[in-house]
Amino acid sequence: MTKTARALRLLPLVLIGSLACVAPAAAAGLQAGEYACAGSGGRILIGLGFKLKADGSYTDLDGKTSGRAEFSGSSVRFVGGHLDGYVGTNVRGGTNFEIRSISCSHN
Repeated sequence: MTKTARALRLLPLVLIGSLACVAPAAAAGLQAGEYACAGSGGRILIGLGFKLKADGSYTDLDGKTSGRAEFSGSSVRFVGGHLDGYVGTNVRGGTNFEIRSISCSHN
């Protein structure tokens, strides 16, 4: 088998492996839809809520700022938008995670 043929056979595995590292949040584990975030005592925190789209993009609840949510392992990292730089951890059930001591869940 030639080097080119071997490389072409491995290409799909390389592509799949690279996609598994960082994928859009909705595709990798969080459901698309509206999320609310609450602090201790269950109080909803205005300004942290967001709408996640199936392609991994998100907006604030007013749709004025947007960014991307990237999933890796059991965490989600927000890039751009009003949550830029925040990392959600302990993603579970496709609907819940935490940002520091703040709980976020799918509505």
